[in-house]
Amino acid sequence: MRRHHYLGFNRTAGRALRQVAEYRGRWLALLCWQASALVCGPRDQWINWARPIQFQRLHLIANNSRFLVLAQGRVPHLASRVLALSLRRLSADWQRTHGHRLLLAETFVDPQRFAGTCYRAANWQCLGLTRGFARHAGQYRHHGHPKTVWVYPLHRRARHWLRHPVAHPEWIQTMQRIELNDREMAQLREHLRQLPEPRGGRRQLHPLPTVLTIALAATLAGAGRRHRRGARGG
Repeated sequence: MRRHHYLGFNRTAGRALRQVAEYRGRWLALLCWQASALVCGPRDQWINWARPIQFQRLHLIANNSRFLVLAQGRVPHLASRVLALSLRRLSADWQRTHGHRLLLAETFVDPQRFAGTCYRAANWQCLGLTRGFARHAGQYRHHGHPKTVWVYPLHRRARHWLRHPVAHPEWIQTMQRIELNDREMAQLREHLRQLPEPRGGRRQLHPLPTVLTIALAATLAGAGRRHRRGARGG
């Protein structure tokens, strides 16, 4: 992938899954799936979900971040065939790897390089163009090269379940329970007490460790996901 894909192959974002298409022991194509973009205008408008629901159910979407047909696999219709086979098993493979199924697949195609023909042939739906932002050094910058957004529902009611106010029991993601013993709690409190005070000479109604403890508890409870700006697709 690093040698032949024009984007190279760096570390994937969030949960990931890698697939190899082979025939009689010969590798024909490589695919990489990863966590979905946190924010993608065309996709979010198509789903029509509320922002709190969006951040609760993003784990039900996987992004096809890389798709490479190797030189020895360049035969007619192979790309769309590989995509179809990948999608057929994607949700089950994701459940075996990450513990839950998927509802939607997405990808971004650079229209200056590709027309998205193989995705269209595999029955993906084109939703439009991104705004042309990319993340560099923790900031989003406009690079002026929008990408087309393609999606493929992995269930016939995927769109309905993604946006419905009441979560379907099968698609609720459970959080892992983490318990700290007395020693670990004492270490956490001591660490918070040692942090430098960033508020300068302004009036301080509450000690910094108290403020950080409340913020930490709120973040673990998921409050921060409702307000955090996420990655933009493309």
